[in-house]
Amino acid sequence: MIAHVAEAGEARGRVVLQLATGRPSAVAIDAAIRIAQAFQSEIESLFVEDEQLIELSGFPFAREISFSGRTMRAISTSDIERDMRFVFSEVRRRIEARARQAEVPLRQTVVRGEPIKALAAACAECGPWNVVALAEPFTSPGCPPLRQLFEAVSGTTGLILVGPAARRTDGPIVLAVEDTDRLSGMLRAAERLARVNEAEIIVWLIADDNTALATMEGQARLLLAGRNDVRLELTEIGHLTPAAMSELLRRLRAGFIVAQFGGVVVPGEGDLRPLSAGLECPLLLVR
Repeated sequence: MIAHVAEAGEARGRVVLQLATGRPSAVAIDAAIRIAQAFQSEIESLFVEDEQLIELSGFPFAREISFSGRTMRAISTSDIERDMRFVFSEVRRRIEARARQAEVPLRQTVVRGEPIKALAAACAECGPWNVVALAEPFTSPGCPPLRQLFEAVSGTTGLILVGPAARRTDGPIVLAVEDTDRLSGMLRAAERLARVNEAEIIVWLIADDNTALATMEGQARLLLAGRNDVRLELTEIGHLTPAAMSELLRRLRAGFIVAQFGGVVVPGEGDLRPLSAGLECPLLLVR
């Protein structure tokens, strides 16, 4: 499956920007807006009030400890709820201003519950053509495993992620292609993204050895049929470490990377911190 978002007015999906804290990444917000522009879709910002945190605040032993650990005070449910409302109002104004500037339709929703369940319910409400954007870096402590997200949120065709080093959305649209059967669909998504700011498209072919890479190159060139607006890059990964793969990503200086979940670039299991270290742009992850 390749990422697709329903157009505004279709009532079949949208870009869902999930916010869980008051410290969203500006790059994640820009990436969500850019996807909405590319697919002529709308955005729903979904601020999830953590139900477990609110319940915990009701216990008499609950205390708030400063970052230094030197001060501590009692907290109450009303304190937590007030703080959450304040945080959301500040973030909401920032998102409204950015969406208005980009002329993207926006609606904002506040729900209370367990984050993944809330996200799944939101996507099921008017799916199935949703793309989910996580506003916080995907290596943040509260971010659930990516496999869990894909399994639990069936009403999404793609996931927009940023790492802690995210700094730009301007630059080439890079397709990390590990299976040329996926290239056609990935290329359609890249063409939409590229039209937003006239970005270059790079097809980055990845294979374990040179023989497989040569086969992929031949298939890709047949599909591209001599297009001069798409550049091919070839990488034989062999025994590359995750850190080396991360450095390859960084050197591409992409504005957006499109990759499949469960492959070499974004494995389905294991430590994703090396990936996040070299990820300076948003990642659109497809099933």
